[in-house]
Amino acid sequence: MRRLVILCALSIAAVLAFAKYTVRGAETDEKSKQEILKISDEREEALGKGDVAALDRIDADDLVYTNWRGVTLTKAEHQADVKARNLSFQTNFKHADVQVTIHGNTGIVTGVSSTNVTYKGSVMSGSRKFVNVYVKEKGQWHCVVHFETPVAQ
Repeated sequence: MRRLVILCALSIAAVLAFAKYTVRGAETDEKSKQEILKISDEREEALGKGDVAALDRIDADDLVYTNWRGVTLTKAEHQADVKARNLSFQTNFKHADVQVTIHGNTGIVTGVSSTNVTYKGSVMSGSRKFVNVYVKEKGQWHCVVHFETPVAQ
């Protein structure tokens, strides 16, 4: 009987420990989602203003940036386009269906943007789907991948 009581007590302790771990994980994921949404907003504001210094802080050094025309750029190339105003936004960012998924120290932001944008003279005025991947390194979130594609009509 004593063994049964000890076994039950250990089982209950294990279940409670797992429950506590699960709750902490959910709280951590929610905190990470809020941090990513904040840095994502900062990134969009920097893009809209042409603030290369802010982009330099937010974007990872090995950023892979693929725009709506299918052109893939490095961080340096992307920043050069922003600085030269080869990439500009005629309207504020308007997003729909934004979702954030957390995988450890990685956050994935997806959604649909209806921002009017010009890239080297070509105008994109329709909606496009986007994916931004953020990685947390040394306590800071950095965008490592940006990908967008026009929404099929």
